[in-house]
Amino acid sequence: PPEDLLDHLKISLTTCPSLWPLDRLLDHRATMSAALVLTVYILTFTVGFPANVFTLAVLVAKSRRRPAAPPPDHPCPVLATLTTADLLLLNLTAADLLLLLVLPFKMAEAAAGLVWPLPAALCPVANFCFYT
Repeated sequence: PPEDLLDHLKISLTTCPSLWPLDRLLDHRATMSAALVLTVYILTFTVGFPANVFTLAVLVAKSRRRPAAPPPDHPCPVLATLTTADLLLLNLTAADLLLLLVLPFKMAEAAAGLVWPLPAALCPVANFCFYT
């Protein structure tokens, strides 16, 4: 089974000095992986957050300058003036912004070597919001 192999590898790394470079290589790969994840998160946040805020502002401005009067019984007159495509873009923008608001927590995790550095109570909340 794979668990036995991993246990054997751990025992071999601690008892056999000739395998110590492999141990350092595995640590280096984990560090590189965390750095790559952090880089992707930073790029996603720096490009995605301003772009989605801009998109949200454009959609709100577009809905406010529409000449068509919304139906009088509509619960939200601003949304009544949006087209179906505008409403879809608004929903996608809102979903993106919610993800981007959780991303700094995941950035902190990646910066700490993929170990949760923040209070333990935030870990399940941040992961729930990030992955759902």
